[in-house]
Amino acid sequence: MKLYHGTSETIGRQAKAEGLRPRKLTGKSNWKHIVESNPSLIYLTTAYAPYYALQAVNKGEKIAIVEIETDLLDESKFRPDEDFIEQVTGLDKKNTAGIKGKTVNQRTKYIRNHLDEFSNFWKPSIEHLGNCGFKGVITGKAITKVAVVDISRCLSMCSEVLEAVITLANYSVCGSQYRMMTRWFMGEPVTVEDWFKTQAVNSLGYLNEKEKVSTVKKISRMLADQRCIEVISPQPPPGIGGRSPSGHGSLR
Repeated sequence: MKLYHGTSETIGRQAKAEGLRPRKLTGKSNWKHIVESNPSLIYLTTAYAPYYALQAVNKGEKIAIVEIETDLLDESKFRPDEDFIEQVTGLDKKNTAGIKGKTVNQRTKYIRNHLDEFSNFWKPSIEHLGNCGFKGVITGKAITKVAVVDISRCLSMCSEVLEAVITLANYSVCGSQYRMMTRWFMGEPVTVEDWFKTQAVNSLGYLNEKEKVSTVKKISRMLADQRCIEVISPQPPPGIGGRSPSGHGSLR
């Protein structure tokens, strides 16, 4: 399975050589929105890597998305996203999971600090929220591709991904849309048919014929222009026609 990690250009370029490391080892945190993330985890996603990457950089910086092959990692180190556990168990009025805390933030902090107890739920976390975590270092051998994106040259696509709401309900409706946009940010071809097929609401149905034609042309141009993306594919190991690239780091 391919999962993705959103980060800065610097960390993305270093990733193949140095791997990705949780903030417990780097001392850096880029996710302080509401509840700070688990310091031992590297957070991975099927859909929201561009969104997380945009949260990690300052104005004028490029973002990077790191593609990871889960088959090359130790499955016992995967953990669910704490938000998945909080949202699922929040529906259980009897609190059979024994989660402490009265508010969402308190419950999320408790789950974050006890994620090992929920380790068996990492696959449902991916299936229903699109996110999970990996405990420890992700070595370069599991990184299959890195895309560096100049966000100043694709503001329209960045605006689209910034509308993400990380909830079970949103992923069930819009997950395919955000997975499609992740493919685009990874430099893969996405057609206008792909775009409208994954939209939760088909906006074309509210437009007259002239507006439909104009909208389709605008989106086609946006999807076709991927000059803002630099794809860094892994180099062959020494002795097989190339040298290994340089790389490092992590964020949420």
